[in-house]
Amino acid sequence: MEQDLQKDITYERIKKLIINGTYPMGKKISERKLEQSLKANKAPIRDALKRLQAEGLVVRKAKSGTYVFSLTKKELLDLLKFRFVIESQSVLLSFEENADKLISETEKILLKMRLALTLNQGEEYLVQDAIFHETLVNLCNNSYFMSSFDRISAIMDTARNFLGNNLEHMQKSIIEHQNIATAISERNIGRVVELLREHILPEFGAYWKNFNLEDDQ
Repeated sequence: MEQDLQKDITYERIKKLIINGTYPMGKKISERKLEQSLKANKAPIRDALKRLQAEGLVVRKAKSGTYVFSLTKKELLDLLKFRFVIESQSVLLSFEENADKLISETEKILLKMRLALTLNQGEEYLVQDAIFHETLVNLCNNSYFMSSFDRISAIMDTARNFLGNNLEHMQKSIIEHQNIATAISERNIGRVVELLREHILPEFGAYWKNFNLEDDQ
């Protein structure tokens, strides 16, 4: 039991280091350095890396080692298209199932986002950004949509922290989230979906279009 607990703790700690950008996308991961920094043994670290590999957060390269995942332009676009489909359809159900709670929760999260931005707390802002979008999905009460979104949430959070942790992004982001929250409070479902499309998809003006990622091989 204690051994399993240690494995879970090590897994969560390494996952957090990846998501918050301590180990940025594309960086090689040294098991020895993890042992030293986490004061953990090899077994739980290797177990954690296997779990993270299964989730797509790390990749193993033959004769090279273990790396945090990276994204090509096509991979990012595919990820964002998948996210938009799941999020836009989930929010329709969230309106049907929990409209009042959807309105109140998004307003609360928006206040936390504004506060984080005012206090120049970039990491906290991005945490609340992720919670905002999770809320749109989780209130749909549909386990299939929720599990589909959960599959990509860690990858999406890592990409957001890696690519969007700067003032320019957050100033644009807060306006877009305010517009989404306003449309939700007005129960204008069509407008919510339209705003999500503009917020998520690069071809409709989303901030992701500004980043130069690896060309597809």
